[in-house]
Amino acid sequence: MPTIQVNESVTPLIILFHGLSSSPLELNYISNVLKKNGFRVETPTLKGYGFGDYAATWEEWLNEATNLVSTLQKKEATQLSVGGVSLGATLALGVAEKLDGINAVLCLSTTLIYNGWASPWYRILTRLGIWLGLGEKFKYKERDPFGIKNIQIRAHIKKVMAQQNISEVGGSYMTLNHIAQADNLCAYVRKNLTNVTASVLAIHAVDDEVAHPNNVDLLFKHISSPIKRAIYLGNSYHMITIDNERETVAYESVAFLREIYNQSTNAKIREKIISPELQRFLRLEKSNQ
Repeated sequence: MPTIQVNESVTPLIILFHGLSSSPLELNYISNVLKKNGFRVETPTLKGYGFGDYAATWEEWLNEATNLVSTLQKKEATQLSVGGVSLGATLALGVAEKLDGINAVLCLSTTLIYNGWASPWYRILTRLGIWLGLGEKFKYKERDPFGIKNIQIRAHIKKVMAQQNISEVGGSYMTLNHIAQADNLCAYVRKNLTNVTASVLAIHAVDDEVAHPNNVDLLFKHISSPIKRAIYLGNSYHMITIDNERETVAYESVAFLREIYNQSTNAKIREKIISPELQRFLRLEKSNQ
């Protein structure tokens, strides 16, 4: 795909947050494409959020992320946007809710509710497990399909997980404490979505096994953003930054950011992009009601 040029008078900074109990590895591809197209990218790690850390509280995650972005806003003379994948997108929304001056939010596989087809049934027992003192003792093990629809990539992820407990899609497990704090962060962000006024791009797989695509509907129903766009993918699972359509994710992100930074007309709401896959999905949903 061709390189998209950005206005040379500015060098926009994009801060991307990785998913829960994971690492910036899952953002490598999109980060490289953004850099290739004239953006600067930061992929910070947060204490008690990544793989292998004892879980910090959701307030600590959000405060650290917000302080980091706020510091960069004061330090940088450039325009700044935030984004993330999975719970990283939720975290980015929390930052955008707290801070003014955020140009755009890239919401990739946004997880406001863990309601995908592979979400374990026992998530509803999380609070009970915490009460029983199992917060650090119980570890939810990642398993097939690892958020990946591509069979070859999935086989690679499975092999790497067996050897070193972490791969491009995150760690081999997460503790019950991480899961509980993630639920709390989701609840906070859902409650405060109306405070988000930055432009929003949401890219989501129709077959997302972790977060049902109705997460995008929930997001767009409540945010106050005048510019919002949704793109639905038909050949990926949850980890859209690594799966079959990672190029689409990266270049649609570049195109959206280019529009935001170079726009010369008054902002207006962009219509959703309805893919054939989404239309198929909606028909199936309707027939099952």
